[in-house]
Order: sequence, then C-alpha cells, then structure tokens
Amino acid sequence: MKRPFNPRPALLLPLVLALACDRGRGRDDPDEVAEVCDAASSPPRQLRLLTRREYNRTVEDLFSGGSGAACDDDADCDIATESCSGGACLADPCTLHTFVFDPQGASYGRVHVAGTFNGWPATEAAGGWPMEYIAALGLWVTKRALDEGQHQYKFVVDESTWVHDTANGVIVDDGYGGYNSVLNLECGDAESPAAAFPSETRPKGYGYDNHAASAIVSSTHVEMYLRAAEALSERVLRDPSAVLPCDPDTIGEEACLTALIEGFGRRAWRRPLTDAQVERLLTRALAEDSFDDGVALVVQALLTSPYFLYRSELGEGGAGGAYVLTDHEIAAALSYTLWGTTPDEVLLDAADAGELRTAEQREAAARRLLADPRARAHLQDFAVMWLEIESNETASKASWVEDDFPALREDMEAEVRAFFEHVVFDGAGTVDSLLTSRTTFVDADLAELYGLTGVTGQSLQEVTLPDGQRGGVLGLGAVLSATSHSDSSSPILRGLFVRERLLCQPLGTPPADVPAIPEIDEDATTRERFEQHTSDPVCASCHQYIDPVGFGFEAYDAVGRYREEEGGKPVDASGDMVDVETMGAGTHAPFSTLGELGGILAESDAAQTCFTRNVWRFTMGVEEETGDLCAIEALTAQSGDVQDLLIQLVTSPEFVQREQR
Repeated sequence: MKRPFNPRPALLLPLVLALACDRGRGRDDPDEVAEVCDAASSPPRQLRLLTRREYNRTVEDLFSGGSGAACDDDADCDIATESCSGGACLADPCTLHTFVFDPQGASYGRVHVAGTFNGWPATEAAGGWPMEYIAALGLWVTKRALDEGQHQYKFVVDESTWVHDTANGVIVDDGYGGYNSVLNLECGDAESPAAAFPSETRPKGYGYDNHAASAIVSSTHVEMYLRAAEALSERVLRDPSAVLPCDPDTIGEEACLTALIEGFGRRAWRRPLTDAQVERLLTRALAEDSFDDGVALVVQALLTSPYFLYRSELGEGGAGGAYVLTDHEIAAALSYTLWGTTPDEVLLDAADAGELRTAEQREAAARRLLADPRARAHLQDFAVMWLEIESNETASKASWVEDDFPALREDMEAEVRAFFEHVVFDGAGTVDSLLTSRTTFVDADLAELYGLTGVTGQSLQEVTLPDGQRGGVLGLGAVLSATSHSDSSSPILRGLFVRERLLCQPLGTPPADVPAIPEIDEDATTRERFEQHTSDPVCASCHQYIDPVGFGFEAYDAVGRYREEEGGKPVDASGDMVDVETMGAGTHAPFSTLGELGGILAESDAAQTCFTRNVWRFTMGVEEETGDLCAIEALTAQSGDVQDLLIQLVTSPEFVQREQR
C-alpha cells in the first residue's frame, strides 16, 4: 500500500546527521526537517565511465548476432535461438534457454515446466514455469535463464499429465516408468572483454561499482580499452553478421560501411552520430586496404571513443540554472538503470521521437524493460552489491569450519541471485519480503549446510525453510559467511551489517583512544569473548548499538551453519535490536531468532528508507546529499514494492534533472 508523503523527523534526521557513535541522536525539530526539504537538489551533472560489468553487458548486446530480421515479437524470429529485441531478431545468450512443447494439434488449458531447476512443482502456483501458447506457431514456449550444468525436466500439461520433451533425444529413467529429459548447458569459459580492466574504486560506505566521481581513467585503462576493442574487431571479422547490416557485394562497400557506422554506431554511442562523425569514420575506413580492414577500423574506433566508454548525464541548460537530460541521455539512463546495458532500438527510437520526456512515457518504457530477462540479471547484480557478499569470492575459511568453501560460495551467490529475483519478480516483491521470506533456492550441498533434506543434484531448487531458524536476507549463507572471520562468527561484523547496510546508520571511525583488546579466555564462547572486549565504556559508546544485534546471529557459524553449541557450551543467540529507527532513542526490541529480527526490520521505517537510499545510489552513481533526502523519503512513501520503487524513481523529476556541483 502506498503511503501519503509526510516528511517525518525520525526518518529524515538520521540520514541528515553524521551518526558518530556517541552523537547519533536524532533531533525532532520540524524546522530542521523543513530546511532539508527546502534545500532539495538534483543529482550532479556527470560523465559516467562504464563499469566492467556494464562494459561486458553492453558488448554482449552489441555483438549478440542473430538474423537481424525485423520483428514485432518472438514469434517472428527463430524462437528456439532468438528473441525479438528492439524490433530485430537477436541471438539469445547461452544461458537463456527456450523450452518448446509441441501439442501435436491438441488443445490444452495450460502447460508448465518442472525440473531440477525449480523443485519439480506440480502446479504453477507451486513454482512451475508457465508456458505461453503461440497460436502463430502452434507451440507452447517459455524462455528461462539457467545456470550452466546438467538439468532434468518435464512438461506438465493441465497440471495433471507429466511428459518428457520428445524433441530432446537425451532422456533418463524417471523411476516411475517414464523419462526425464536432460539438458546439458555448457557455455564455455571464454574470458569476458573487461576481465583485465582495473577494478572499480568504491569509497568507504558506498557498496556499488559505479561511483562516478571515483572512475578515473589511468594509462592501464587506456591500454586495456585498446586491447579489448582490437579483440572485438577480430571477433567481428570471424562473424561479420553480428554487426554488419548489409552485403557489400549487393549494395557496395561504401554504402555498407556507411550503414555499419550509422547503425552500429548509434547503438554503441547511444545516440545518432552527426553527419560529420559519419563522414570522418567513413573516410578512414575507405582508406584501409580492404573492406574487412575498414570494418575492423570502424568497430575499434567506435569502441575506443569516449562516446562509448562514458555515458553522458550532462543535460541541457534550463530555467534557473537547472539542466535536463537530453532525449538520448534519458534512454541511456533508463537502460542502464533497469538493464545495466545499452538501449535497444525501441528505446533509441523513442528518444529520436522525443517520447521519453514525460513521466507517463518513462513509466511505459520502464515497464517494458522490467519485463525483459535482462532486468532480472541486472537486479541480481544489485543484490550482490547491496548485501556486500563479493568478499566471499576471495575469502577462505579454516579447514575445521568448511573444507570446500570455494565451491560452496558459488552456490551461496547463486542462492542470493535466485532469492532476490524470485522475491522481486515472482513473489510479493516488497522490501518486507526480502527481510522475511522463507522461500529460498538451494542445491544438495547448500541444503546439507542448512540441514535440509530431500534436495538432490547440483541445480538450485526452490525450498521453504523451517519456521524460526532462517528467513530473508539475514539467513542467507552468503551474508553469514561474508560477515564472519575465517574461523569464527563475528557479532561486530554482523551487527554492523544490520546497522550500515539495512538501516543506513553508519557508526563512523572508532576513536583514537580505543583501549587495547584485553586478554581473552580461549575457552570462552564468541559471545563471551566479545562481551569482554566491549565492556570498556569507551568501546561501549559504539558497541551498545552493534553487539546486541550481532549476538542474535550466534546460532550460525562462520559459513552460516546452524549450531546450538560452541566449544561444548550452549550458544546464547538472544539479541536486541536497540534503537531500530534512531540511535540514541533508548528503545529495545529483543529477539531470539533471525526470523524475529527480520520481522522487526520489516516493520521499521528506517529499513524501508534505507533500501530506497541504496537503490538511489545504484541508480545515480553518487552518494546522496542532504538535498536528496526528501526525494528519497518521498519515493519510499509512494512505492508499493521494489519494481514500483524503480518505476517511481525513473518517473521522478530527479531522474531527468541535473545540477552543477
């Protein structure tokens, strides 16, 4: 339910104040709140360097191949291998598999896909992947993103009859007198174009890879950009159909090169090239020794240009010193916000026609983008960064904790991605659900870690967690592992995770006079050890807000395995969500399980606003300033779920307005 926007001091002021541990008290001063809202501002004008993630996705879309035939929907393409995108048939990525069921002329009410990837659900309501009947083809079809590896599946007709895929000759006995179809999905380990690019710099407290002000191009960047463009041009020459819109033998080399520059260049630069830019590139290409060399030069030149490497958010001058994004800047902002990649032809056409300027036009565009599989993959990336689980990629755990953590952490990240996608796109969709949902996705190894039975194989399967122990993002193995040490849990890291990532209440830098950690009893539990070292009054000024929350995670070890004992002693996993809305308020919310903590956070205004704040950062590429806070609060109040929040954001004035900072 959407709430009317009414700025509240308890929400705004914790964001305004610098929350040092001993002075994190919100002040309920209406005049100060009014000053914040009167000082409302827009994000800064900026050029945003493509991140490695965005570079890879953009290149994948630019070189996606396919027949390129004109289309209105997928049925106009080779539906088994292509999808209609931007009015053209483009090749599906390797991990996007098309399931096709041929009814042989029979009429059915519904068909869904069940398999190892979704837990063999007997009904669509239980999680079956519904298929769409395409009358023009006489086929039932659905396209789904899958992990690499082996999958078994069947088609379920009218939620009563289970049949294997007769078009797939690879089958195994299902144990019930029938067969399961087998899909072996192998996409190879080809290195991504941006694999060698330097890592992005992230300021302290900013969890995302797209901080615009930190994206400085070094000499190493330049060298890597040149190498990547050269490699991509060689790829084009091996398969010219990926980018070449014409046959030079039919229309002539000069005309074909011109079509390449105008068409491919428009996609790469996210706007039409000027006549002068087309002429300059054409002159250079025609000077090469061969047509192929000219094609390679065009591709390299387009991909090493600042117009490709940076996306512009400079806007054009308006009244009162404000700047408004141009039509094509809006198109790029929409596509990178919701897809993490370059605009397709539909968006570019809308920009050409000036049809992205109103909130209604942007809402229609956003709904189309969110319905595309690329939105799911992009928002999975957001989830990984929001929850700060990337540290697991290089972390190691002591052998007595988990011998095979390197393999297990891949399962954990896959769970985070599947969980977030399910909640946002297929479940309730709310921030509350992200904090409380008992549905998750595990394979056999992760199920064993969680103490679940009945899960086999290496494909993720949807499961419902037992009530009490886990639930929502707090109980995910990836989160619990990332907030632990190599050989033990960490109440401090876990308490900070709740404070800083879920409530946006930074604790600041510890003071210089923090005393040394005292001698600690080696036989003590983790809780007892941390209680010893935080008993000093100097430490307690901060840790009174951290430790009571972190102690509530003690039922989980360094890899997220549930435990009732530690070192032969019973684990005390009682916690207290002290001052959930505003530190210093003197409130308490005791809890005994992570499920209870998730419920406390789900009911808090602070957690809702913090999530919006994170989406704002991920979208704008900047840390919010005081003048942004009313816009963030308004978005929180006006949004019903995560997808709605994104739509409210892209239709807001702040999405298209910029100012000089």
